[in-house]
Amino acid sequence: MSQAPDPTIHTLSEFLLHAGTNFQFFDLGRGVHPLDTQLFLDLENGLRPCPRPRQQHAWFAIVFWSEGQKPNHYIWFVKFPIDERGLLVAAARNHFLQIIVDALGQSLGEEKHDTLPDNPYSFVPTQSQMALFSAVTKSCLSLPFNDGVKEVEHYVNAPAISDWRKLSVQSIADFAQTLRDETTCHTVAQNMALYHEDFTRILLESAEAVSLPTAFKQHCAQYCADTFSSSPALALAALRALSSEQADTISQTLLNTLLDSKHADIHVLSVIAGRHYGQLSGHRLIQFFERAAALDEDESMEGKLFAGFFSDLVQLPCLRAEVLGVLRSTERSEVLARAFGHLFSQTQKK
Repeated sequence: MSQAPDPTIHTLSEFLLHAGTNFQFFDLGRGVHPLDTQLFLDLENGLRPCPRPRQQHAWFAIVFWSEGQKPNHYIWFVKFPIDERGLLVAAARNHFLQIIVDALGQSLGEEKHDTLPDNPYSFVPTQSQMALFSAVTKSCLSLPFNDGVKEVEHYVNAPAISDWRKLSVQSIADFAQTLRDETTCHTVAQNMALYHEDFTRILLESAEAVSLPTAFKQHCAQYCADTFSSSPALALAALRALSSEQADTISQTLLNTLLDSKHADIHVLSVIAGRHYGQLSGHRLIQFFERAAALDEDESMEGKLFAGFFSDLVQLPCLRAEVLGVLRSTERSEVLARAFGHLFSQTQKK
């Protein structure tokens, strides 16, 4: 028999408060972003659109713990559908809340924390996503990093006498959190050519969640431009390292170059849409759609590639008005006009 929830509990935030836990929310839609408790409550109550939706869903991690000498931290990874306005579908959240109450009751005993039953809202991050999330969580909650961070530091400082193969993905991701420090970044930039490509790729991908010093951002931008022909995977990793939701001149200059080049394939466009959406405004947004439309025609995708990027970016609250404004832009080329025509013809057929 289902246990009736407390009539005063209407949200996950209230449930966690009622259970006597401390908690921290993270947005995992596009990268890993800590969320203010009030903001998450506003999202739950449909007062604000979800800021970083992906695939018509909002993706969250909920970390919670009870006070103690050595508190255990527990994690739920959940995704909820959003409506056409970008608001969380309350019925889905309510369903998940009922599942929790049925399975755990209205208190969170130590043995129950991580034993959620199967449900349609939970998801399992990839290994790289989990490593990045774990690193950001430790930094955010002032928890100790992986023991292997010291070994990563040794390799960073002296790659010729250290074995990168002994380094775990988690240790590298944890070390990337130290790239806020200018001295550390200077060492990485100096020695980057000596690192194994796999190490460099993981380190740069993990740096996407860090606010990097300006000098290191400039190094990453140059490294990205220089390596696209010889090592596209490293160039993409450097592009991810420059991720920023705020307007950033270094990133914008790089994007201008990439979007006008043959290097802007589907992988580059995906990283730009997923991590550099904050740089897409005005002419640069038109550049992006121009390239998506041209690539769609070149690859004979019959409008699917363009439609995918359009539907992805139009969901973002920070871009929705500008994306819709591109429809009326006088800067549109013939290829972009054809792409929009195809998009609307397909929409009308549905």
